[in-house]
Amino acid sequence: MDEAKRRLLVRVDAHGVPPRHDEVEDWLLADGWTLCGEGDWARAYRSPTGEFAARVSPFDPACPFTVWLYREGAGNRYLPRLDAHRRLDGGGHLIVMELLQEVPVDEAKRWHDRLHDAAELRTDPELGRAAALIDRVHRDAESQLRWCGPLDDNPGNVMRDSAGRAKFVDLYYVQGLVLYDKALTAPAEVVAAIPAELRRHMFEIPALAREAAPAEIARMRAAVASIEADGVAPDEHAGGRDARPGEPDRASRNRP
Repeated sequence: MDEAKRRLLVRVDAHGVPPRHDEVEDWLLADGWTLCGEGDWARAYRSPTGEFAARVSPFDPACPFTVWLYREGAGNRYLPRLDAHRRLDGGGHLIVMELLQEVPVDEAKRWHDRLHDAAELRTDPELGRAAALIDRVHRDAESQLRWCGPLDDNPGNVMRDSAGRAKFVDLYYVQGLVLYDKALTAPAEVVAAIPAELRRHMFEIPALAREAAPAEIARMRAAVASIEADGVAPDEHAGGRDARPGEPDRASRNRP
Protein backbone atom coordinates (compact mmCIF):
# COMPACT_ATOMS: atom_id res chain seq x y z
CA MET A 1 0.00 0.00 0.00
CA ASP A 2 1.16 3.53 -0.72
CA GLU A 3 2.68 4.85 2.51
CA ALA A 4 1.01 8.27 2.41
CA LYS A 5 -2.38 6.65 1.86
CA ARG A 6 -1.72 4.13 4.64
CA ARG A 7 -0.70 6.86 7.11
CA LEU A 8 -3.80 8.90 6.28
CA LEU A 9 -6.22 6.04 6.82
CA VAL A 10 -4.47 4.86 9.99
CA ARG A 11 -4.69 8.37 11.41
CA VAL A 12 -8.36 8.75 10.53
CA ASP A 13 -9.27 5.34 11.92
CA ALA A 14 -7.25 5.84 15.10
CA HIS A 15 -8.90 9.16 15.88
CA GLY A 16 -11.58 7.54 18.02
CA VAL A 17 -14.38 9.72 16.71
CA PRO A 18 -14.67 10.86 13.08
CA PRO A 19 -12.28 13.79 12.58
CA ARG A 20 -13.36 17.12 11.18
CA HIS A 21 -12.80 17.86 7.51
CA ASP A 22 -10.33 20.65 8.28
CA GLU A 23 -8.29 18.34 10.51
CA VAL A 24 -8.01 15.84 7.66
CA GLU A 25 -6.98 18.57 5.24
CA ASP A 26 -4.26 19.71 7.66
CA TRP A 27 -2.99 16.12 7.93
CA LEU A 28 -2.87 15.79 4.16
CA LEU A 29 -0.89 18.98 3.65
CA ALA A 30 1.51 18.13 6.48
CA ASP A 31 2.22 14.74 4.89
CA GLY A 32 3.04 16.06 1.44
CA TRP A 33 -0.33 15.88 -0.33
CA THR A 34 -1.01 18.93 -2.51
CA LEU A 35 -4.27 20.68 -3.34
CA CYS A 36 -5.18 19.80 -6.92
CA GLY A 37 -8.82 20.81 -7.25
CA GLU A 38 -11.75 22.56 -5.59
CA GLY A 39 -15.39 22.05 -6.47
CA ASP A 40 -18.59 23.20 -4.86
CA TRP A 41 -18.72 20.53 -2.15
CA ALA A 42 -15.14 19.33 -1.73
CA ARG A 43 -11.44 19.87 -2.22
CA ALA A 44 -9.15 17.32 -3.82
CA TYR A 45 -5.56 16.55 -2.85
CA ARG A 46 -2.90 14.72 -4.86
CA SER A 47 -0.79 12.12 -3.06
CA PRO A 48 3.00 12.56 -2.94
CA THR A 49 3.43 9.72 -5.47
CA GLY A 50 0.76 11.12 -7.80
CA GLU A 51 -1.14 7.83 -7.75
CA PHE A 52 -4.05 8.75 -5.48
CA ALA A 53 -6.46 11.59 -4.85
CA ALA A 54 -8.15 12.41 -1.55
CA ARG A 55 -11.50 14.17 -1.82
CA VAL A 56 -12.48 15.95 1.41
CA SER A 57 -15.92 17.45 1.91
CA PRO A 58 -17.29 19.27 4.97
CA PHE A 59 -20.85 18.31 3.97
CA ASP A 60 -22.08 16.28 1.02
CA PRO A 61 -25.43 14.48 1.29
CA ALA A 62 -24.87 12.83 -2.10
CA CYS A 63 -21.45 11.38 -1.40
CA PRO A 64 -22.69 8.02 -0.05
CA PHE A 65 -24.56 7.39 -3.31
CA THR A 66 -21.39 8.16 -5.24
CA VAL A 67 -19.51 5.70 -3.03
CA TRP A 68 -22.20 3.09 -3.61
CA LEU A 69 -21.87 3.56 -7.37
CA TYR A 70 -18.09 3.19 -7.30
CA ARG A 71 -18.25 0.09 -5.09
CA GLU A 72 -20.91 -1.69 -7.11
CA GLY A 73 -19.21 -0.70 -10.34
CA ALA A 74 -15.74 -1.84 -9.27
CA GLY A 75 -13.85 -3.10 -12.29
CA ASN A 76 -15.98 -1.29 -14.86
CA ARG A 77 -13.64 0.71 -17.06
CA TYR A 78 -15.99 3.72 -17.08
CA LEU A 79 -16.08 4.14 -13.30
CA PRO A 80 -13.16 5.17 -11.09
CA ARG A 81 -11.33 2.93 -8.68
CA LEU A 82 -12.34 3.63 -5.08
CA ASP A 83 -9.66 2.85 -2.50
CA ALA A 84 -11.34 4.04 0.72
CA HIS A 85 -14.28 5.99 2.10
CA ARG A 86 -14.56 7.40 5.60
CA ARG A 87 -17.33 9.45 7.14
CA LEU A 88 -16.08 12.59 8.84
CA ASP A 89 -17.56 14.69 11.61
CA GLY A 90 -20.88 16.38 11.01
CA GLY A 91 -21.74 15.02 7.56
CA GLY A 92 -18.29 15.29 6.02
CA HIS A 93 -16.67 12.65 3.83
CA LEU A 94 -13.22 11.49 2.84
CA ILE A 95 -12.80 9.52 -0.39
CA VAL A 96 -9.45 8.11 -1.48
CA MET A 97 -9.39 7.04 -5.11
CA GLU A 98 -7.23 6.85 -8.19
CA LEU A 99 -5.92 10.20 -9.39
CA LEU A 100 -7.75 11.34 -12.52
CA GLN A 101 -7.07 14.12 -15.01
CA GLU A 102 -9.38 16.56 -16.77
CA VAL A 103 -10.44 15.97 -20.37
CA PRO A 104 -11.25 18.66 -22.96
CA VAL A 105 -14.76 20.06 -22.67
CA ASP A 106 -15.90 18.88 -26.13
CA GLU A 107 -14.69 15.35 -25.42
CA ALA A 108 -16.44 15.30 -22.05
CA LYS A 109 -19.70 16.41 -23.67
CA ARG A 110 -19.41 13.57 -26.21
CA TRP A 111 -19.01 11.05 -23.39
CA HIS A 112 -22.11 12.39 -21.63
CA ASP A 113 -24.02 12.03 -24.91
CA ARG A 114 -22.81 8.44 -25.30
CA LEU A 115 -24.02 7.60 -21.81
CA HIS A 116 -27.58 8.31 -22.96
CA ASP A 117 -27.35 6.99 -26.54
CA ALA A 118 -29.04 3.60 -26.88
CA ALA A 119 -27.02 2.71 -29.99
CA GLU A 120 -23.74 3.48 -28.22
CA LEU A 121 -24.79 1.38 -25.22
CA ARG A 122 -25.59 -1.59 -27.46
CA THR A 123 -22.25 -1.24 -29.24
CA ASP A 124 -20.30 -1.02 -25.98
CA PRO A 125 -21.79 -3.45 -23.40
CA GLU A 126 -19.46 -2.24 -20.63
CA LEU A 127 -20.67 1.32 -21.12
CA GLY A 128 -24.20 -0.08 -21.13
CA ARG A 129 -23.61 -1.77 -17.76
CA ALA A 130 -22.17 1.45 -16.33
CA ALA A 131 -25.15 3.45 -17.60
CA ALA A 132 -27.64 0.97 -16.10
CA LEU A 133 -25.92 1.08 -12.72
CA ILE A 134 -25.66 4.87 -12.78
CA ASP A 135 -29.40 5.11 -13.48
CA ARG A 136 -30.31 2.56 -10.80
CA VAL A 137 -28.36 4.33 -8.08
CA HIS A 138 -29.77 7.65 -9.26
CA ARG A 139 -33.34 6.36 -8.95
CA ASP A 140 -32.62 5.29 -5.37
CA ALA A 141 -31.07 8.66 -4.63
CA GLU A 142 -34.11 10.47 -6.01
CA SER A 143 -36.38 8.40 -3.78
CA GLN A 144 -34.31 8.98 -0.64
CA LEU A 145 -32.56 12.32 -0.90
CA ARG A 146 -34.41 15.61 -0.57
CA TRP A 147 -33.63 18.10 -3.36
CA CYS A 148 -31.81 15.49 -5.39
CA GLY A 149 -30.85 16.80 -8.81
CA PRO A 150 -30.79 15.10 -12.22
CA LEU A 151 -27.59 13.41 -13.34
CA ASP A 152 -24.82 15.98 -13.47
CA ASP A 153 -23.70 16.43 -17.08
CA ASN A 154 -21.08 19.04 -16.29
CA PRO A 155 -17.95 18.42 -18.44
CA GLY A 156 -15.91 18.23 -15.24
CA ASN A 157 -17.71 15.01 -14.37
CA VAL A 158 -15.83 13.12 -17.08
CA MET A 159 -12.15 12.55 -16.33
CA ARG A 160 -9.36 10.31 -17.57
CA ASP A 161 -7.21 7.77 -15.74
CA SER A 162 -3.47 7.21 -16.15
CA ALA A 163 -4.13 4.82 -19.06
CA GLY A 164 -6.22 7.43 -20.88
CA ARG A 165 -9.61 5.80 -20.21
CA ALA A 166 -12.64 8.03 -19.65
CA LYS A 167 -14.35 7.79 -16.24
CA PHE A 168 -17.67 9.23 -15.01
CA VAL A 169 -17.36 10.88 -11.58
CA ASP A 170 -19.52 12.82 -9.11
CA LEU A 171 -22.75 12.39 -11.05
CA TYR A 172 -25.12 12.75 -8.09
CA TYR A 173 -25.91 15.89 -6.16
CA VAL A 174 -28.25 17.87 -4.00
CA GLN A 175 -29.50 21.02 -5.71
CA GLY A 176 -27.37 23.40 -3.73
CA LEU A 177 -29.07 26.61 -4.83
CA VAL A 178 -32.36 25.19 -3.58
CA LEU A 179 -30.91 23.85 -0.32
CA TYR A 180 -29.16 27.06 0.66
CA ASP A 181 -32.08 29.22 -0.38
CA LYS A 182 -34.24 27.05 1.88
CA ALA A 183 -31.79 27.64 4.72
CA LEU A 184 -32.74 31.34 4.52
CA THR A 185 -36.37 31.21 3.45
CA ALA A 186 -37.66 27.91 4.84
CA PRO A 187 -35.13 26.66 7.41
CA ALA A 188 -37.67 24.28 8.97
CA GLU A 189 -37.56 22.23 5.77
CA VAL A 190 -33.78 21.89 6.04
CA VAL A 191 -33.93 20.93 9.69
CA ALA A 192 -36.65 18.36 9.00
CA ALA A 193 -34.91 16.91 5.94
CA ILE A 194 -31.34 16.48 7.18
CA PRO A 195 -30.45 15.29 10.70
CA ALA A 196 -28.42 17.78 12.70
CA GLU A 197 -25.45 15.42 13.04
CA LEU A 198 -25.20 15.22 9.25
CA ARG A 199 -25.27 18.98 8.56
CA ARG A 200 -22.99 20.33 11.27
CA HIS A 201 -20.63 21.75 8.65
CA MET A 202 -23.10 22.53 5.88
CA PHE A 203 -22.07 26.18 5.83
CA GLU A 204 -18.38 25.34 5.31
CA ILE A 205 -18.47 23.94 1.76
CA PRO A 206 -16.09 25.61 -0.74
CA ALA A 207 -18.87 27.08 -2.87
CA LEU A 208 -20.25 29.14 0.01
CA ALA A 209 -16.79 30.38 0.94
CA ARG A 210 -16.31 31.54 -2.66
CA GLU A 211 -19.73 32.90 -3.49
CA ALA A 212 -21.59 33.98 -0.36
CA ALA A 213 -20.81 36.98 1.81
CA PRO A 214 -20.00 36.24 5.46
CA ALA A 215 -23.12 38.15 6.53
CA GLU A 216 -25.30 35.97 4.29
CA ILE A 217 -23.77 32.79 5.70
CA ALA A 218 -24.36 34.12 9.21
CA ARG A 219 -28.03 34.70 8.39
CA MET A 220 -28.35 31.12 7.11
CA ARG A 221 -26.75 29.76 10.26
CA ALA A 222 -29.00 31.86 12.47
CA ALA A 223 -32.16 30.84 10.61
CA VAL A 224 -31.37 27.13 10.91
CA ALA A 225 -30.29 27.48 14.55
CA SER A 226 -33.56 29.19 15.45
CA ILE A 227 -35.56 26.25 14.09
CA GLU A 228 -33.29 23.74 15.83
CA ALA A 229 -33.99 25.53 19.09
CA ASP A 230 -37.69 24.91 18.51
CA GLY A 231 -37.09 21.15 18.26
CA VAL A 232 -38.26 20.28 14.71
CA ALA A 233 -38.08 16.51 14.14
CA PRO A 234 -36.31 15.05 11.06
CA ASP A 235 -38.68 13.69 8.44
CA GLU A 236 -38.58 10.22 6.90
CA HIS A 237 -37.17 11.63 3.64
CA ALA A 238 -34.04 12.80 5.49
CA GLY A 239 -31.23 13.57 3.10
CA GLY A 240 -28.52 12.23 5.35
CA ARG A 241 -29.49 8.66 6.11
CA ASP A 242 -27.83 5.78 4.38
CA ALA A 243 -29.31 4.51 1.15
CA ARG A 244 -28.44 0.95 2.12
CA PRO A 245 -26.87 -0.51 5.26
CA GLY A 246 -23.19 0.43 5.19
CA GLU A 247 -23.67 2.32 1.95
CA PRO A 248 -24.37 5.85 0.69
CA ASP A 249 -26.13 9.15 0.83
CA ARG A 250 -25.99 11.71 -2.00
CA ALA A 251 -25.30 15.30 -3.36
CA SER A 252 -23.89 17.87 -5.82
CA ARG A 253 -25.23 20.73 -7.77
CA ASN A 254 -27.73 23.30 -9.13
CA ARG A 255 -24.68 24.09 -7.25
CA PRO A 256 -24.43 26.72 -4.60
